Amino acid sequence: MATQATDQGYSRLSIITHWITAIGVIALFLTGEGDEGGAVYVFHVSGGAAFALFLLWRVWRRARRGFPQKPNQAYLLNLASQIVLWGFLTAMIVVSVTGYFIPWSLGQSVDILGLVSVPSPIGASRGLHEFFEEVHELAGNLFVPLLALHVLGAVKHAYIDKDNIVRRIISPLRGGR
Repeated sequence: MATQATDQGYSRLSIITHWITAIGVIALFLTGEGDEGGAVYVFHVSGGAAFALFLLWRVWRRARRGFPQKPNQAYLLNLASQIVLWGFLTAMIVVSVTGYFIPWSLGQSVDILGLVSVPSPIGASRGLHEFFEEVHELAGNLFVPLLALHVLGAVKHAYIDKDNIVRRIISPLRGGR
């Protein structure tokens, strides 16, 4: 099957959402240990609740639009790339969903930037709350090794392979994924 030009890169919107996601995930990761009630904590919880909606939309959009063609490299490298990609997407879903369930499992509403309050659909349960906190933290911490592998892959493509793969996430392709 011949590869179409649109399989070679990303659209402008995909590139913008990639970089917004990168900045937002890093900001939320760095603010994850703030003191309860402090500005850092409020940013992480309230900003995270708003950003989770964006992340869930982004994962849905990416899955719906598909992915550009894999680079011409060893099967194991493409497999590792797929694992990192799906790891990121899965971690985004898990962190987003558990972020909502952490306060809900205490019977509290989720406050989204002081604009919207989403009431808890479940009753308070300390055990459930601790479970969601653990899963949230575990999935959030997965971003560190995934990001390291992602950056190493980008460096490999840019400086060793010199195959213009990195250009796909910098320069939009009309009609791209």
